[in-house]
Amino acid sequence: MMSTKASFVWNAAAQRTAGMTLAMAGIAALALAGCTVYSEQKRPTLMQTTSAEQVDRIFWQDVEQAKWTEANALLAPNAVWRVNGQVIPRARIVPWLQSLGIHGVQVSDVALTPAVNDMNLVYVVQVQAEKSVTADAGTACAGRPQTLSALAVWQQPQPRSSAAKDEKAGNKAAAYLLTVHDLTTAPNGGCR
Repeated sequence: MMSTKASFVWNAAAQRTAGMTLAMAGIAALALAGCTVYSEQKRPTLMQTTSAEQVDRIFWQDVEQAKWTEANALLAPNAVWRVNGQVIPRARIVPWLQSLGIHGVQVSDVALTPAVNDMNLVYVVQVQAEKSVTADAGTACAGRPQTLSALAVWQQPQPRSSAAKDEKAGNKAAAYLLTVHDLTTAPNGGCR
């Protein structure tokens, strides 16, 4: 009888261990399945967002991917762009961005301040381009990451009479248009 009782204790312990092992394997399988079932979140498009911050990120994504028509569509007709105090007229903004040969952009440290129909964004943007973003930095920054402070003012466009026609045709304008953009380099020219 003693051996039966010892055998019973061993079987109970073995069953608990096996049960714990199966439970941990099940949890691990669920965790791995969660990574494949729920894929990486895609970035929202202009059709999906009403956030000025997200529209700003979409603008920089368009610049990085050389989608010049899309980037230009986000600029207000009266947009003003300034780099270290030098004003770039509206008609020259996209050609100037094209001339830089931008192939990497990262936006961080965004602070958003609403102002009636405007959204003011202050953030840090790191740009990697074939040319230096500012003339002050010379060619030393070309090809290297350049860190800049940015101020962007995004304004909600006012409704226009053809809005109903655009809606019928399936065209949706951006929730915001860029009216003012100011870039300032760090003291060392922003180069890393």
